[in-house]
Amino acid sequence: MIWIGVLAVGLGSFAFRAAPLLLGAGFEVPERTQAILRHAGMGGIAALLVSNIVGIGSGNGFCTTASAVAAVAVGAVVAWRGGSMTLVVLTGGAVYVGLDLIVAALACSATP
Repeated sequence: MIWIGVLAVGLGSFAFRAAPLLLGAGFEVPERTQAILRHAGMGGIAALLVSNIVGIGSGNGFCTTASAVAAVAVGAVVAWRGGSMTLVVLTGGAVYVGLDLIVAALACSATP
């Protein structure tokens, strides 16, 4: 089922890129559509992040939830300070992985 969505997004992306070439120089995208498309990528990434965070508390331990909340908090600070979306995702991911590794190391060292 997921492959249908992946193929639909791929075909839609191809259509957006091919339309100006196929329709010629007279093709103009309205200003409102340009404004919506300008933020579509960031909206998609935000939707993925939110869906992962909402599902993080179900069955996962406190440590995983704490790592995710810390990663989101650090990413939010980076975004608030004007960082690029790449920097936001990379810093949030680094915080998540770092905290997860620290928790795993502490948990392994605490077991006899």
